[in-house]
Amino acid sequence: MLADTFHPRHNSLNFIRVMLAITVMVSHAILLGGYADEQLKNTNLSTIALYGFFGISGFLIAGSAGRNGLGRYLWQRFLRIFPGFWVCLFVTAFLFAGVAWVFGHQGTPNCGYACFVDHSDGPFQYVFHNSLLKINQSLISGTPRNIPFAYSWNGPLWSLSYEFLCYLMLAALAVFGLLRRRAVVLALAGLTWAVEFAVSAGLNTQLHTLDGSIFYLGHLAVFIPLFLTGSVIYLYRDRIMDSGLLALALSAVFVASLWWPLDLPTNRFTGQIGGAALWAPALVYPLLWLGFHLPFQRFGAKNDYSYGIYIYAWPVQELLVVWGVQRLGYPAYVLIGVMATVPFAVASWWLVEKRALALKKISVPAVFRRSP
Repeated sequence: MLADTFHPRHNSLNFIRVMLAITVMVSHAILLGGYADEQLKNTNLSTIALYGFFGISGFLIAGSAGRNGLGRYLWQRFLRIFPGFWVCLFVTAFLFAGVAWVFGHQGTPNCGYACFVDHSDGPFQYVFHNSLLKINQSLISGTPRNIPFAYSWNGPLWSLSYEFLCYLMLAALAVFGLLRRRAVVLALAGLTWAVEFAVSAGLNTQLHTLDGSIFYLGHLAVFIPLFLTGSVIYLYRDRIMDSGLLALALSAVFVASLWWPLDLPTNRFTGQIGGAALWAPALVYPLLWLGFHLPFQRFGAKNDYSYGIYIYAWPVQELLVVWGVQRLGYPAYVLIGVMATVPFAVASWWLVEKRALALKKISVPAVFRRSP
């Protein structure tokens, strides 16, 4: 059974997450560098990697929600997401966009850094408007511009609000004691997956009447079943077999889903995501199985750089495009992007994330503590 194979402190899940973050980066480089559209059949590699993040997170966070009281659980989830996110907003706004303005010919002639800061949609506004995870401002002082993808300084940040909503969903299940009733969580996962299929099969017309809300609701329809699939695998780990053959079969199902004809209207840029979104839960078990069996237990065992790579890769790549690095060709652009992103990811972990997580064991009010 999976419970016999999974060791909370000795697994390769952090290695898998770093690989997923790099996959997001490599995929986005196609779009940001202006080489081509990053579409792969009805989806793209960055979206597939994002599905993997949600599935693995559902598995790991289910354990945290089951072990901790409400206050401690929420405090730990807050520390994992918000400090690194806030610092990234600040660095993106004042460093990346500021450097592009001053040294990347993105600014207004005879208008220096002070002009950049005082802009109506400047860096202070960017940090403030996006501080609660929902990305309400994508550009900073009118930058970036005159580049292949001039629509956002940090595109991947949009997904963090959905991640945190999934955390809150597990918190609610824990408060009502439903995490201890795994059959209920299994039923809920099946129900939300059925809703996703229903949306894809025949509710597109009704959803389109909601205008911009379609993207929000559509992404929830994709991410919640994914996250709950990971949680169900954790809760049933003593009943689910540890099988490489099963992992291979589910991987084949997911690959086949790339040709699935149905479309789910959730992608904010193209308006559509294909059948890969519908069958994304099939990807969760194979990724977890790899995380339990790959021999990279020491990789990221104490230091997790995946979050830093994920949140800093896009602004690094955008700044490189502002400086014309993409003209060296895709391989060179990707390699330089990885090399330039890693220092920011390492700094984010050591200077922000790890220091924040050191606070996770501080006492919480007694009212939030789990009763014995």
